[in-house]
Amino acid sequence: MKLKVGEETMERLKKELLTAQRPDNFRLCRTVKSLLLISEGESVEKIAKIFGISVRTVFGWLSRFMWERFSWLGRMHYKGRGRRPKINGEQKKKLFRMVGEGPEKYGFGCGIWNSAMILTVTEKEFRVTYNPRCLCELLKSTGLSFQKAEFVSDRENDERHLRKRAERENEVWPEILRKCEESEGGIMFTDEVSFAQRGSLARTRAPKGKQPVVRTCGKRKGLKMFGAIGFGDGDFIYTECDGKFSGDSHMEFLRHILSRCSCPIFLTEDGAPYHRGKDVREFGEKMKTEGRLFVYRLPSYSPDKNPIEKLWKNTKREATHLKYSATFEDLRSSLIRTFKKYLGDAAKIICVMKKLRTQAGIA
Repeated sequence: MKLKVGEETMERLKKELLTAQRPDNFRLCRTVKSLLLISEGESVEKIAKIFGISVRTVFGWLSRFMWERFSWLGRMHYKGRGRRPKINGEQKKKLFRMVGEGPEKYGFGCGIWNSAMILTVTEKEFRVTYNPRCLCELLKSTGLSFQKAEFVSDRENDERHLRKRAERENEVWPEILRKCEESEGGIMFTDEVSFAQRGSLARTRAPKGKQPVVRTCGKRKGLKMFGAIGFGDGDFIYTECDGKFSGDSHMEFLRHILSRCSCPIFLTEDGAPYHRGKDVREFGEKMKTEGRLFVYRLPSYSPDKNPIEKLWKNTKREATHLKYSATFEDLRSSLIRTFKKYLGDAAKIICVMKKLRTQAGIA
């Protein structure tokens, strides 16, 4: 059979074909192409074979077109794949805010969101329900992900605390840079850390359904270390601490730093209690008078301002995460191997100070 159509109809069919091809609307494209082939004299049987459909389907398309014309084709235009979403864009934004506010605000006693709790909230707020698997896809498309929380100080938004942090960044740090340049001294960041013999856990790739298992001795003993890193050259100084951290052991480490450096040292440390003892203060004043050591203390709850904290994290990832130390000496050996890498490659030290060095104009 042959469908006779006018030139205007033929042109509109060709435009419909182009419209269908742009968004990959296969259904509309196949229908319009079949109508064009019929108008060109192609047999219905061959058309059905080309598209892998039945002859009855082709006749159905032809019949619909003859009765409803282009209004029928217009209803087949691409409007997006898949089922219409149950909640709209504004509702997604609201869900995003709700999850961010935490479950306690919505009457739950738990501080952790789970799928069942979010399903309860969506049913109450939006009058819709989801399969738990579909809910995960919804949360992902909304910009929500499954994350591990972290502790922050309850003083994070305290005005005095924020003022101290801003003062450190905008006044104290530029002052350190200026005085260091004037005296041709060196800037160092120092901190203490304890590495547990029982090891430490971390996320890692593993076969699905098989949780990684790490042996542990269960001992609470830890290897305590003092450490300091040089801002300019990436120098790394460390000593082991026997027993508890104290003012005496801290002063001993400061003397060790001064014995390694002939220039004035501008030292940044945190506010640990043993940093503020009477003997430590007197020692610091004496060294300051001699022009050897100038100590600057970080604001409370500001570990992010001390780059050596990042180095300790890198050290744990390298030396203790998912590793078994049967003896205390095994732990020490693992740490010393990592420290030797730092001593042999200053880039491993400098990388933790990248932001500060960029701000100071140091490559």
